[in-house]
Amino acid sequence: MNAFTRHLAAFALALALALPLMAGCQPKPEAKPEVLLSKPIRLDIPDQEVVLEFEASPENIENFQSYIIAIEIDNPTRKPYPFPWDAPPPALLVKAEKRINGQWQVIDVPDRYVALSRLPEAQVPFHEKLPSWHSQEAFTNYLGANSGTFKKSRSVLGLFNEDEWIDEGRYRLNGHYRVSIKTKNANENLKEMRAEAIIRQAYFAGK
Repeated sequence: MNAFTRHLAAFALALALALPLMAGCQPKPEAKPEVLLSKPIRLDIPDQEVVLEFEASPENIENFQSYIIAIEIDNPTRKPYPFPWDAPPPALLVKAEKRINGQWQVIDVPDRYVALSRLPEAQVPFHEKLPSWHSQEAFTNYLGANSGTFKKSRSVLGLFNEDEWIDEGRYRLNGHYRVSIKTKNANENLKEMRAEAIIRQAYFAGK
């Protein structure tokens, strides 16, 4: 083996060893955010409204995740939670729309009570009958009941149907959406609690 061949073999070996290291230095693709949108909302006063609007795309939607509309509430003083299991939780007006052919069309985003009641009765233990206090008034969704004195709590307010992200078995991840959330009644128990309306992945990844 002459000197040129030895140098060439040494260079090839060095390159083979360096490539994995170089690949490891490449920036990793950004993970899609767990929280898609969020806006503060006052829950203690009626007629408070926020609008969350977004374009669903591969850049901001995780195609194998379900998404929820939720309310996150801070409870820094750890006072007893204002809507325990044995009382009807607060109701809010939730209207979700998708822009189709230039027109806004209402889409179904049931709260957890309606979603569970739609499951087959034989699907135990997931099926639950709709509570007697659930009015089913148009666009009225109820927060998931909570109890305790947690510093922060997340309550599901609505669920995006999986069909929103699937088209004939294929993920499409496109479309323009807007969700308006509006308080119905005053709630003095929530007066000192900061709250946010959010759209986020349903899988919380331990958070």
